[in-house]
Amino acid sequence: MTSTTTKITVGTLAAALALLTPGIASATEPSATVQQATPDLDGDGYPDLATLTMAGDGQQRLDFTVRGETTSVQLTGDPAQGVQPMRVTDMNGDGRQEVVVVESVGANTTFSTVWDHAGSGPRALSTSDGKPLQLAEGGGMAARLGYECASNAAGGRDLITLQVSRDDGDAVTYTGSRVRYEITDDVVHQVNDYTISSVGQDDPVLRTAPASCS
Repeated sequence: MTSTTTKITVGTLAAALALLTPGIASATEPSATVQQATPDLDGDGYPDLATLTMAGDGQQRLDFTVRGETTSVQLTGDPAQGVQPMRVTDMNGDGRQEVVVVESVGANTTFSTVWDHAGSGPRALSTSDGKPLQLAEGGGMAARLGYECASNAAGGRDLITLQVSRDDGDAVTYTGSRVRYEITDDVVHQVNDYTISSVGQDDPVLRTAPASCS
């Protein structure tokens, strides 16, 4: 299966950074053309295979092999940086793992989408308006962007995103928010928005732990 998707960024700050931080080719290291991971995509307790391959200028192909059947989807890639290692996650804690796929690598920020197995092939986690969720990480000194997961009352997990920008002035402080989402049927729904106001760069509220989604 091949499909074309439209991306959405969690918040306008990350979208602005995408314009300011285009992919930068390495002067010494060749770009990777293939990456593989072994998530349990169908939740049967056995590893499946996810393969990410460059598929032309600005495109990459994601293949899922589950119980001997391979399905695929084509998505945006970064031709300067090549395919990046995938992260294996279980963001809602349902036992069916996903892979986080990097689509763009900037000077200080990476942008990724999240893919699970829908039975008929790879499917992107989406927002409530039907657009694929995009996660931003990094930001440099101008911003802090990231994500992590946390247990919820139902015994599963929720996704939390961090998006703050540096305040004006000499002090290195940041203002923005941490937003919590529940994931239902592969759609993320906002359940909480915690405002962050002028906190110092070492404040724990600015930390994220992507490994908590594994």
